[in-house]
Amino acid sequence: MPGCTRETLWQEYLQKYPEGYGYTQFNEHLNKWLNKAKVSGKLNHKAGEKVFGDYCRKKLRIADKESGELRDVEVFVGILPCSGHTFVEASYSQKREDFIGSMNNCLQFYGGSPKAIVTDNLKAAVSKASKYEAVLNKSLKAFALHYNCVVNPTRTYSPQDKALVEGAVKLVYQRIYFPLRNMIFFSLEDLNRQLKAELEKYNNYLMNTYQASIAHFLHLGSRKKLFLDQEQAYLQSLPPAPYQIRHYKRAKVQKMGYIYLSDNKNYYSVPYRYIGKMVELQYN
Repeated sequence: MPGCTRETLWQEYLQKYPEGYGYTQFNEHLNKWLNKAKVSGKLNHKAGEKVFGDYCRKKLRIADKESGELRDVEVFVGILPCSGHTFVEASYSQKREDFIGSMNNCLQFYGGSPKAIVTDNLKAAVSKASKYEAVLNKSLKAFALHYNCVVNPTRTYSPQDKALVEGAVKLVYQRIYFPLRNMIFFSLEDLNRQLKAELEKYNNYLMNTYQASIAHFLHLGSRKKLFLDQEQAYLQSLPPAPYQIRHYKRAKVQKMGYIYLSDNKNYYSVPYRYIGKMVELQYN
């Protein structure tokens, strides 16, 4: 309750039990009770409802053939929480283009889109972070519209929101990073080719559970089998073509009815009624 303190609880306790514990012993027993009272539960995820996406904190590296210089690359992890079916891909950065590119490839890998995508508060996804409702950038909004889903960034300072994908990241370190430890890659394509091979082994790995009542390990099947049997049918159909990232700029329409796009140094015609006005440009 708001305003309640340990001392208040102790005073109320003494009113009922005047010969009871002193303040120090009361706190000791209260701490034991609080520790026992902490509980956790298993979340049951609906098939095809969400895809979680995040980046690994530990990076992989590619080497320059001529100089031998090593370059860090980012590793994106996507997971369907119902089946645990996982997607992994390396990219040069966490910038918007690379992030949306990895999300594109993730949904193509699953062969369908969920109802919602859950991401961390990445700069590539969120224009303004918030404890209650983050503001998505335009590119990610257009991406979600293309795949007929919504994007739900996790709340800041709420690690429980992304516990599942962080658990998947730890398994990726064990099952995918570790086999690559002695390999050298000279291009992002080579690295992703090997990641794909290790990922296939990971998703096909037979998971076991121990059932104490019969003192025996039971096969649950692989992540891929669970995906095919329980989740794939609940994903939405993909659009005919993958999403192409759009860029946004503002420009003033000139007197002759053109705007100038500095990125490619070209002029584009605009309907005459916009002459002298500021317009928003969307281009890919």
